Amino acid sequence: MLWAVIMAGGSGTRFWPESREKKPKQFIPLFGKKTLFENTITRLQPIIKRSRIFVITQDFLAAAASRAGKISPGHVIGEPVGRNTAPCAILSAAMAVRKDPEAVVALLPSDHRIGKENVFRQALQTAHHIAMRERFPVTFGIKPTYPHTGYGYLELDDLWKKEGDFEVFRLKNFCEKPSLSIAKKFFDSGQFLWNSGMFVWRADALLEAARHFLPEAHDLALEIASTPGFKSAMKNLFPKMPNISIDYGLMEKLKGKILTMPLDLDWNDLGGWQSFSELWPRDEADNMSKGNTVFVRSSGNTVKAGKRLVALLNVKDLFVIDTEDALLICSKDSTESVKEVVKVIREKKLEKFL
Repeated sequence: MLWAVIMAGGSGTRFWPESREKKPKQFIPLFGKKTLFENTITRLQPIIKRSRIFVITQDFLAAAASRAGKISPGHVIGEPVGRNTAPCAILSAAMAVRKDPEAVVALLPSDHRIGKENVFRQALQTAHHIAMRERFPVTFGIKPTYPHTGYGYLELDDLWKKEGDFEVFRLKNFCEKPSLSIAKKFFDSGQFLWNSGMFVWRADALLEAARHFLPEAHDLALEIASTPGFKSAMKNLFPKMPNISIDYGLMEKLKGKILTMPLDLDWNDLGGWQSFSELWPRDEADNMSKGNTVFVRSSGNTVKAGKRLVALLNVKDLFVIDTEDALLICSKDSTESVKEVVKVIREKKLEKFL
């Protein structure tokens, strides 16, 4: 069966002041009434029951995640410390195999927006069949709509085959976030996709790769998964895990053995305030806003208002995020650096604003 692993451990510092330590962005209703985390689980329901979903999050958020997602507490893994994506993927695979020796796991971030949900579910089912049969990881690449510099890229190799409605390619390379000039070359070539961070892999094959390339993480994961008293095992053993992403720890070492599906999902990784502005309507002066706002002789601004009216006069290319106790104002090209504000707040010991 297909299982899902929802990675919900991020701190969301680039979404300050809306996102806070006790309620990071994935647990905030930024679109409508549901949180990003709830939307992630809901879009899976037609094909993956809640009983086949694991959630990885920070330890102090585990109980809240269980309630919000209606996921059994035994399927919510609370990390006592952050260790990036490889350890949580390996541990969740170890837990899935104990329940289903032929489990295929879909590792999915908790905070992405996917407009074409039916296409996404069809892609999951197709990737499930491929991963079960071939034992290769299947990554989801997003067809780029412009030369974005905030995403990693996947370089396509030759066409492997067409599976149902989808073309499946061999993956040639993972590429880091590029400069604008390189991003333009990637975009113009037609051989590169945005790396969505989503992939599907047979759990026992994932564990075999981990045993070979990350043996310490593999052994710790098996010990944690098999230990009665799961929480105490996490507290004592998980901090010993290496701090490494699954791309660096496993994927980049499997060249020639990774498949990629190019997808058009109306997708946004919601990595920072800039990505949200791309989803809001624009006025005739290229201002984008949510909430009560007034623009006078102002252009190119993005505003998220809280309870107060926010008025802009004679300014351009600003981001304004207003909350009950904090206000962020920055230039349009500084939104990726909001986490630096969080760092200074922490240094000044202004914890109530974190």
